[in-house]
Amino acid sequence: MSKQAEKARSERIEYGSHERFSPYGIMASYGLSAKKSLGQNFLNDMTVVRKIVDAANVGPEDLVLEVGPGLGVMTEVLAERAGYVAAIEIDRDLAPVLEPLCAAKTNAEVVFDDVMRVNIPRLISDIRTLRPELARVRVVANLPYYITTPIIMMFLEQNAGLFDSLTFMVQKEVAERLVSGPDGDAYGAISVAVAYYSNASICFTVPASCFVPRPKVDSAVVNLAIYKERPVEPRNAGHMFKLVKAAFAQRRKMLVNALSNAAYLGLSKDAVASGIAKLGLDPKVRGEALSVAEFAKLSDMLNN
Repeated sequence: MSKQAEKARSERIEYGSHERFSPYGIMASYGLSAKKSLGQNFLNDMTVVRKIVDAANVGPEDLVLEVGPGLGVMTEVLAERAGYVAAIEIDRDLAPVLEPLCAAKTNAEVVFDDVMRVNIPRLISDIRTLRPELARVRVVANLPYYITTPIIMMFLEQNAGLFDSLTFMVQKEVAERLVSGPDGDAYGAISVAVAYYSNASICFTVPASCFVPRPKVDSAVVNLAIYKERPVEPRNAGHMFKLVKAAFAQRRKMLVNALSNAAYLGLSKDAVASGIAKLGLDPKVRGEALSVAEFAKLSDMLNN
């Protein structure tokens, strides 16, 4: 190991009652800096790192996809517990940190690419061909704020059936939106999607002081336990989510108006009103009052 790499590794060693370490020290060793354009905020607290891995329930039979490994601090902890870790990182400037780290492990690799462009099923299949003992697949990620929702929806809509769980650290406000239920102030289209695919819960919050550079808001860790058999299954999920999109596009409007105004649905006001009545709901109900099950039932009626 080079003196530069050894110095950087020493910066990861815990010290003090809060187990703080210095990401700035690691970056200085390699001439790196956090990139605002990529939303890079690096954790500086090993206690939080371990709590995230605990929340993800990582074990030796797990293949873990880590999105945004950054300086590789959580990658090391994941590799200690998981059967295999594939760390997907968009910033190739972090190669001098991540490549030696993964090369030193027999169960870790780094994939330099945009996670939105990675063929996730193929990556999982290729790894499992070599490591067939990996029974479960989990995602663990410290997501940049600017692209949180697209990444979460990509994992849910395109690949949910591949995973046992998704554990994300996100902006606290987003976490509340992900787990919110009907009539909650944070309830929205993504809340419905998350509830359709998973049982979601907030594990714990992470203060802004646990990051460098320090963000302006606190974060929270959310665990999405993916359903193997969904408790709600509409006949046409695509149609249901079109209803959801229309309902929340004009969330302050009555549902009958929001849906009948959405040209792409092709629904008359009378048809929507009839469906709402058959559900036993108030004619003036808004979309934010409907549960996933109610959206599914309404979709089945209106899709006929």
